[in-house]
Amino acid sequence: MDLYNMTIQRNVSNETVENPAHCDDHCRRVLATLYSIVLLGGTASTIMMSHVLLQRNSQSIITVIIANIIVLHSILLLSLPFRLSYYFLLEWKFGWFICRVISSTVHFHMYFTFVFYVAIIVIRLLIYFKRFPLQELQKCHVIALSVAIWLVGMLIFSLIFLFQYGTHMDSSQHHCFQFYQELNHTPVIVINYCMIGIIMVTVLILSLIQLVVITQLTKTLWPEMLTHQEFRAHINSFFFLVVIIVCFLPHHTFRVFFIQNYFQNKKPELILCGEICKALTTVCCLDMLCFISGLAH
Repeated sequence: MDLYNMTIQRNVSNETVENPAHCDDHCRRVLATLYSIVLLGGTASTIMMSHVLLQRNSQSIITVIIANIIVLHSILLLSLPFRLSYYFLLEWKFGWFICRVISSTVHFHMYFTFVFYVAIIVIRLLIYFKRFPLQELQKCHVIALSVAIWLVGMLIFSLIFLFQYGTHMDSSQHHCFQFYQELNHTPVIVINYCMIGIIMVTVLILSLIQLVVITQLTKTLWPEMLTHQEFRAHINSFFFLVVIIVCFLPHHTFRVFFIQNYFQNKKPELILCGEICKALTTVCCLDMLCFISGLAH
């Protein structure tokens, strides 16, 4: 019996040495703190903003898109207790498939939220440049656009989830959230580089255009620009760009560094940095608090 226990301990020790990428105690504490803040703040933000939208009963384009963002935030928030249970209990108890689902929810939320952020920014820019017939647009058109985004996005996400996400590594019944190991496979690397390139180029182009628009409006409306709804709307759009830059770009920038460096030296601190950057993407759930407090108006 002692020999058996010693063998088990030796195997566990060897596994730890061979795979230093496991999230250690410090890593788990940091992630548990971040996700707890997002869960509490995001829940309050989502509930309060939902209440505001119901009170206003607005049928504007932006309101419909914001409602979609609130749904996305809600989906992410529902997944966070599963993550937190793993960090607190140090064991995954929900099976491998649920592990894949919960882990992929962060990416699902991030990319869908990015698309809806971009939709708000692009629509306002088109209105500004008089390329968008706002008067002819009806609520049904916006709902149709939202449904199209969800259907196309779900199709792409489902294909990646079924054929790529978590399919290149051994399943584990007791461990989860170690999918960074897949970044050593060419198809996964290609998908990541494509997404990184699309997001970087999109943010750069929209930021430049938005800054030009805000500058023009400032010159035209000075010094009473804050009293004009159009100016406030574009400041609002710029706020979404700031959220993307602060919450999403660090993850994608570090992802490039991680892919190029981790599998050469396998430094555990790269895992912590990568997981923190991923957790940072969920902080965008607090965006609605800024609207409620008036910071984004």
